[in-house]
Amino acid sequence: MELRILGSIELWTGSSLADIGPARQRGILGALLVDPERPVPLESLVDRVWGDRPPTGVRNVVHTYVTRLRRAFARVSAELPEPINVVRSPAGYVVATDLGAIDLVRFRRLLKSAQQDGLGDQERSTLLQQALHLWRGDALGGMHSDWAARARETLRQLHHEALSQWADAEIRLERPGTVLPDLRAALLTDPLSEQICERLMLALYMEGRSVDALEYYQSMRQLIAKELGTDPSRRLQQLYGTILRGKAADPAPAPARSAAPPETPVPPPAVVPMMLPLDLPDFTGRERELDVVQRTLTRPTASQPPAVLLVGGGGAGKTALAVRVGHRHRSAFPDGQLYAALRGSGPRPADPHAVQGRLLRALGTGPDRIPADPDERAEVYRLALAGRQLLLTLDDAADDEQVQPLLPGSGETAVLITSRGRLSTPLGARVVPLAGLPHGHSVRLLAQMLGTERVNREPAAAAAIARYCAGLPLALRAAAVRLNTRPHWSLHRFAERLSDEYRRLDELAHSSLSVHASFTASYNALPDDAREALRCLADLAVPEFDAHLACPVLGKDFATVEDACEQLVEAHFLTVAESEVAGLPTRYRLDGLQRSFAYGLRTAAAVQPSV
Repeated sequence: MELRILGSIELWTGSSLADIGPARQRGILGALLVDPERPVPLESLVDRVWGDRPPTGVRNVVHTYVTRLRRAFARVSAELPEPINVVRSPAGYVVATDLGAIDLVRFRRLLKSAQQDGLGDQERSTLLQQALHLWRGDALGGMHSDWAARARETLRQLHHEALSQWADAEIRLERPGTVLPDLRAALLTDPLSEQICERLMLALYMEGRSVDALEYYQSMRQLIAKELGTDPSRRLQQLYGTILRGKAADPAPAPARSAAPPETPVPPPAVVPMMLPLDLPDFTGRERELDVVQRTLTRPTASQPPAVLLVGGGGAGKTALAVRVGHRHRSAFPDGQLYAALRGSGPRPADPHAVQGRLLRALGTGPDRIPADPDERAEVYRLALAGRQLLLTLDDAADDEQVQPLLPGSGETAVLITSRGRLSTPLGARVVPLAGLPHGHSVRLLAQMLGTERVNREPAAAAAIARYCAGLPLALRAAAVRLNTRPHWSLHRFAERLSDEYRRLDELAHSSLSVHASFTASYNALPDDAREALRCLADLAVPEFDAHLACPVLGKDFATVEDACEQLVEAHFLTVAESEVAGLPTRYRLDGLQRSFAYGLRTAAAVQPSV
């Protein structure tokens, strides 16, 4: 009997694949088997399988699926000494079975056995190959929730850890060619994995293919710079230098036999990481917000880490403000500054397990001391932060589940988080919202980027450009960069182009600076009802409205329209013009760049060919 989740979610009896029901029912089984020794509460089970879009009567749906799973288990395991079952306790649901029947459990056990001190490389390689052969593809195949995507990424990192250790053993055994196909395939699924790239470069070099190894390094360097804004790790840079100079490269050493393992993890060496991106030289305004953030982060606390959550829409300047705070108050954090780009607004948010590993390396923890097991890695991570006066900046966070594993466990490390608003308030953080820049600051930012002389020649046009950009720093920067690449354009001409509301976003784009792309990321994260509402609200003749006024346009009831409007407020597409008062509903505004975006959506939908 085998329960498999390292690939599609399956139940095997001997050589036969058992029928365990439709995709959602298999999803419930997968959600229970990721951590099979811990009961999963009903609410967590719903979140793992459906995310934020559960069906009506989801509790009854879960009960029905669990009942069907029990029947399926009873059919195929009736003759076992202890039949498989799904047991419910006050703590939640758990699959009652021999843990050795679960492929993930066997994988972890084989990996742990292969990591024993003093094991010979041939035996180590055999154990790791057995562990890797349990994988049949991406874990939790068939599950499509956000939780499943994060769990899948965490398990992929665990797979890469085993693959790296197997590659190390094979390279030490002078068989580098055997690992090349698997390393290439792994790098395709995780192109930012430096540990995989390092092994691939080393294996190629030892095979006499130094040119191929150097090409992989250059590709990795460019990708890390583009996606994370940093350089490759010191280890990867050193290996690159070794290959470039044609010197002998040493494979990773095997774990040494120790007299007695330490009872607690050994703290990493004291290094002072400085991971912040460059500060913007033309950063403008935000003095009040800077003061609030600085006072909050540097205020001593008893045990809780001081924390700030910067919230704002796409392009509001959250990252720029966070980076400015870090550089301005570097002396307040003598043990260094950690920075992680979590990519929460993009299609592939960073996996917190992988981010922990990257931050641990920045703190001086050697790769051989970073556990593959998520729980053990979290313990080592918290220990590395403990007692150190650091600033931890978590930029562009997706949600609480992504942030929670990265938070410190003691009060010495200050935490600065930026997000588009899908978080609660971790650590009781002070929430600092970022609205658009005031008009005067917008004009000043244009002057800093375009030059004071150019702005002073056409002050009225500069003021018009600032108004059309609605105080959004991203829009102002896109406008300035576009004008700087067209020095023959007058500000008046560009202001006239921006005056066309329906093509304004097309004008506010240059290279990676794109208001439309930033808004699209937020739009794609919205539920279906909210997306439909934003498209339809562009048809309103007035920018200010309440849900009653919008009901005929959307063709929905008041409660549905109000919920959609509130979701659009959270996503920074609508603003609250007037709060609910004396029984009158909340009034909303759709104007400026957001209205231009909504109109573009409506126009695109209208020209879609009918099927």
